[in-house]
Amino acid sequence: MKTSDENTSLGRFGGLMIFIGIAALLWLVIKLSDDYAESVRFKVRFTDTPANLITTDKDYFVEATVTAQGFKLLNYHLRSFRLREITVSLKDMKYKILSDNRYSIGSTAMKEAIADVLEINAGDVEPTQTDYVFTMYRLASKRVKVNIMTDLSFRSQYNIYGEPTVTPDSITIYGAFNILKDYEHVNTQTITRKNVTDDIEESVGLQLDADINADIKKVDVVIDVEKFTESEVTIPINTLGISNMVIFPPQAKVKYIVSLDDYSNISPVSFNIEVDTTNFITKEFLPTRLVVYPNNTSIIGIYPDKVEYLITQ
Repeated sequence: MKTSDENTSLGRFGGLMIFIGIAALLWLVIKLSDDYAESVRFKVRFTDTPANLITTDKDYFVEATVTAQGFKLLNYHLRSFRLREITVSLKDMKYKILSDNRYSIGSTAMKEAIADVLEINAGDVEPTQTDYVFTMYRLASKRVKVNIMTDLSFRSQYNIYGEPTVTPDSITIYGAFNILKDYEHVNTQTITRKNVTDDIEESVGLQLDADINADIKKVDVVIDVEKFTESEVTIPINTLGISNMVIFPPQAKVKYIVSLDDYSNISPVSFNIEVDTTNFITKEFLPTRLVVYPNNTSIIGIYPDKVEYLITQ
């Protein structure tokens, strides 16, 4: 059990700590109320560009020396780096044309933008430059194809039937001419499915870079899915008109996968297997190759994939 003296000592210690805390807080408030000159750095985002131009400067920064109360500067330091950004509107602003794509503006816009963010007077901001050079490119347009992106897995015996379709299959994109010239297509957002057994019909967004815009934001994708089965046919091997060539074996088996809907339409005459007779005199075996097969089948293999041969007199 604590004695009366111990309780008194603890009470005095606690009171002392509270006094020290209040004194420290008052000292901090006094210090933060003072004015300080400090260097700041902000990322610049240009807005309100002319209708026929676009800016592409993603990493454009401005530095300045500001004189402000410690409270204002503390606000700057507490911002994350990605939030240290100012917006500079080009609307009704006079800027100089330096070359085809290079322009410059005076420091006034930068001073005002920094002052607005820090809530100080523009006269307390001193940029490190008097003129700022930035780039604007002529806005252009281009018609490009749309590619369907998928990440699909199918239940056993199911797969895509035919070619997936996208509507529209091409779109018009807009952006800086120097960027658009490298674009040949745009990709859809990836369609992801697992254990697929049914057709897929979906409105899908497009993968567009931040500097690119488009007349259409989404496209309609249709992917037909069917149940497939494995089958095989045995057909004679074509010797390409070499009448005195005898091959062993004279026939080959083709294993393929076909949808159940198309199964009855496939027959041996739908396939053609040839021997590769290139420089055959020097070879002991001749490779077999499948030269004709239905486009609605997926070939597993040809058996055998090579044959022996004999040239008769």
